[in-house]
Amino acid sequence: MKSDPPTTIYLKDYRPPDFVITHSDLNITLGFETTVVHGRHKAVRKNASAGNLELHCELMEVQSIAVNGTRLDAGQFSQSDSRLIIYDTPQHFTLDIVNTIDPSQNTALSGLYQSGDMLCSQCEAEGYRRITPGIDRPDNLAIYKVKLSADKSTFPVLLCNGNLVESGDDKIFHYTIWHDPFPKPTYLFAIVAGKLNCLEDHFETMNGRIVNLKFYARDRDIEKCAHAMASLKNAMRWDEQVYGREYDLDLFNVVAVDDFNMGAMENKSLNVFNTKYILADSKMATDDDFQNVEGVIGHEYFHNWSGNRVTCRDWFQLSLKEGFTVFREQAFSADMGGRGVKRIDDVNALRAHQFKEDASPMAHPVRPDSYQEINNFYTATVYDKGAEVVRMIRTLLGSELFRKGTDFYFEKFDGQAVTTDEFVCAMETVSNQDLTQFKHWYSQAGTPRVEIETHFDSDNACYEIKMRQTCPATPGQEHKQPFVIPIKTALFSAAGEKLLLNDNVDELTLILDKSEQSYKITGIDNPPIPSLLRGFSAPVEMNLPLSDDHLETLLTHDDDSFNRWEAGQKLFLKQLLGDIADIQAGAPCNENERLARVFTATLSAAPTDNSDDRAFLATLLTLPNAAYISEQISPIDPVAIELSRKQLKTFLATSTQDKLLACYHRCQSMNTGKPDVDQMAARALRDTCLDYLNALNDHESQSLCLTQLKNSRCMTDSASAIAGIANSLRDDKQQLLDDFYQRWSAEPLVVDMWLRAQATFAHHSTLHTVKKLTEHPGFDFTNPNKVYALISGFTHGNPFCFHAADGSGYQFITRWIEKLDPINPQVAARLVSALNGWSKYKSGIRGKMKKTLVEISSLPNLSRDVHEIVEKNLA
Repeated sequence: MKSDPPTTIYLKDYRPPDFVITHSDLNITLGFETTVVHGRHKAVRKNASAGNLELHCELMEVQSIAVNGTRLDAGQFSQSDSRLIIYDTPQHFTLDIVNTIDPSQNTALSGLYQSGDMLCSQCEAEGYRRITPGIDRPDNLAIYKVKLSADKSTFPVLLCNGNLVESGDDKIFHYTIWHDPFPKPTYLFAIVAGKLNCLEDHFETMNGRIVNLKFYARDRDIEKCAHAMASLKNAMRWDEQVYGREYDLDLFNVVAVDDFNMGAMENKSLNVFNTKYILADSKMATDDDFQNVEGVIGHEYFHNWSGNRVTCRDWFQLSLKEGFTVFREQAFSADMGGRGVKRIDDVNALRAHQFKEDASPMAHPVRPDSYQEINNFYTATVYDKGAEVVRMIRTLLGSELFRKGTDFYFEKFDGQAVTTDEFVCAMETVSNQDLTQFKHWYSQAGTPRVEIETHFDSDNACYEIKMRQTCPATPGQEHKQPFVIPIKTALFSAAGEKLLLNDNVDELTLILDKSEQSYKITGIDNPPIPSLLRGFSAPVEMNLPLSDDHLETLLTHDDDSFNRWEAGQKLFLKQLLGDIADIQAGAPCNENERLARVFTATLSAAPTDNSDDRAFLATLLTLPNAAYISEQISPIDPVAIELSRKQLKTFLATSTQDKLLACYHRCQSMNTGKPDVDQMAARALRDTCLDYLNALNDHESQSLCLTQLKNSRCMTDSASAIAGIANSLRDDKQQLLDDFYQRWSAEPLVVDMWLRAQATFAHHSTLHTVKKLTEHPGFDFTNPNKVYALISGFTHGNPFCFHAADGSGYQFITRWIEKLDPINPQVAARLVSALNGWSKYKSGIRGKMKKTLVEISSLPNLSRDVHEIVEKNLA
């Protein structure tokens, strides 16, 4: 077979497929080392000038091919590493292909692969071609009927997409037959087989249909699926109430899998989940785990309409399904918990990851123009920025018209593969708005920057807001057209009272759609304090000069949760940036008495009976994260960033130690270990206080961690305590860590948390610890979760150590990419992204980062996944 060299695929070159497969009947005999697939497909030529049928295929042996019942000889087809070409086919024909695959050797976890004593598939984006030859692209939708056969003792459970229409056995072998009546692309095809237990329930839809719900997991884990089951039922009801979307089959299956590259997969009626996002009980899962399970369950279920019933035409349109579904997931999670805190969490993640991506050589539009490896474009830009784009559409149209737009979109394009243009067109149709300029958000990369100038005219009682937008150059895009930027706006008096604006409203949305614009608000008697970009109404960086007095007023009085939090973050950031400059200059850092006073006042307001307020207070007290700070300084100095955060945390803890302790104990007294909203909020605030107290590194804070660990009522108690211990220098640290592992060694997800806690300790000894842990029985480099916890925990979650001046962190990542790339390129590519944006770092480490990229680029047989990231960074 001939190997195909890496190629760049461009959106501009898209053309519909020459052939389509309309129906696929698959007869699959499953085995770990040999799985036999007999596919019978109905195919149609769509392009009259195309004589040869090209099918995607990888890592398989084709046994036989027949067209309309006639077996082909060797001269009638050819096969390379990635293509099966069948010559001179008729207009309409039946295609029979028999092939074999070896799931046990599929370490990339793409296609059909072995995970322990089960078989599992992952077909998005291009895994179906590792199961059987096919037209493996999202714009070919087919109806599937699948028969699965296997040894009953080895694979007692046999699952596929759709409804189960028949089953049977002959004592040794058994079979199931599945029919999915809805046409779907290959990436939504799924198979699971193995020894699995089942948790069953049902859901009655808004039209009275009963849907059987089944969660499959290993025996040891089945009881941990109860929270996921409840979350699924909540998501199904929410989607009916908010979007009018009803589930469309009689059966919904969900499977928990240990070895999985992604978080989860929305395969039609057979969702496959990484165990991390499905297993949760209070003994082994933290509060964050509970919330993540709820969000991801919702996300994959919502895909049934925004992704499955209406899918994307090509992979450049990935955000059509992912951005829209993330938006839906975020709204669902906000309705299940607290809206304000959820919005802050989402923006925090966007700034930490997507803004960084926008400022790197990997910057790309929400709808990319090109790619070499589609796996590299499951990014924060496509998902999270894509969600922000949908959010802005809702802001521009209003909630009522937006709902009409989604109804129109689902009804018009049901069963089709479409583009982001068609999504936007649906919104234009129902609103009569021209969104042509708005679509720059889909086609232009980069984070827009909005500069604000304000002027108060006392003679005319008028307040003027001048805005100017720019967007920095990104790869392949030097000059940008103006974006449409909705900026939600309110004004406050110096005393913190919200002012009435034009048309007697207290909030309005200003639309910035030119390079420069000016807005005047009349009837303002005294200089106001502006509260702009409320709710983070657009994914932009805004420079709004405000005094510390004004920021303190907004922090205390703003009724918009995001902008209240943002005011506190700006106060923190001013101090941190000053401290970084002092650290770099070798000067002592200045103590900020105002910040200590504001922090004390905020902490003193700790409520005792309102869960929303407790959760929000925890976010108010939390310092900006290192990733966001790194976007505010040039060049990036990871060591100075870490030291500044540590010094400020220590200063604030010293200034408010008694209040932190009082708040800690008050919250701890409420804790019974239950995973409900009130308890979670109390623990979030408690652990924020504990984090500050740990910065003191004194006997009292260390005693708190040990006492909390010993008296733990749930895993959140244990996790925050063990994190404090792992990030300390206490004498009994190793013994406590070893004891924790021995207690929880049978729980892989708890072990992952334990590994990550040690990998993220910002101390010169951590790399030595991590290297030792790679030999620990709790680590397995073939399991993505273990790699993400330990290796990525160090490379991505510990910039202080990873960017050590001696280059040891870079040597470490090179060795692991060399080891992982041959077996799982997707995991290796995630690791190498830690070197993104190397040219923005300080000179002492910049050269070492580039040298590391060059060294990685010279590794033999580098995958497309890693090659593309390295190539773009070096370019």
